[in-house]
Amino acid sequence: MPDALLVRIQGTRLALPLSGEQTIAELGPVAPLPNGEPLLLGLTTVQGRAVPLVNLAPLLPSTETDPDGAGGMPDGLMVLTDLDGDRVALLVSEVLGVTSLPTPAPSAALLIDLPGGPLLNPSALLLELRDSLER
Repeated sequence: MPDALLVRIQGTRLALPLSGEQTIAELGPVAPLPNGEPLLLGLTTVQGRAVPLVNLAPLLPSTETDPDGAGGMPDGLMVLTDLDGDRVALLVSEVLGVTSLPTPAPSAALLIDLPGGPLLNPSALLLELRDSLER
C-alpha cells in the first residue's frame, strides 16, 4: 500500500502520493509569471531555490472558497514535491496527515477515486499544467 499525504485544498480533501522527499512550508513571497494563472501562480523560493507554485483549486470540484483569500493566493501552506523529476510547490489550505492507501488501478484521470478520498495523479497534473501553459 502506498503512503499519501492528506491535504485540504479549499473545501476538498485530497491525497498526494508520497514519493521521494516532500517539504511542508508556509507560503512566502510569490513572483507572478505572465500567462501562468490560474494553475501556475508564479515562482516562490524554498530553501534558496526558485520553484513554480501550482494552484490545484481550479482543477478540483468546487465545494467552497476560502473567505480569507485575496489576490488569487487563498492558502498559506505549500507542499514541495517532485513532479516528473522537477520540484514544484503545491498550494494547500491544510495538511491533515499521512495515510496508507490501496494501490490504485492505472488511470489517466487527474483524481483517482479511492476509499478515504481522491488521490492526485501526478502524471495527469503534469499534462494539465502543460496544456494550460500552451493556451
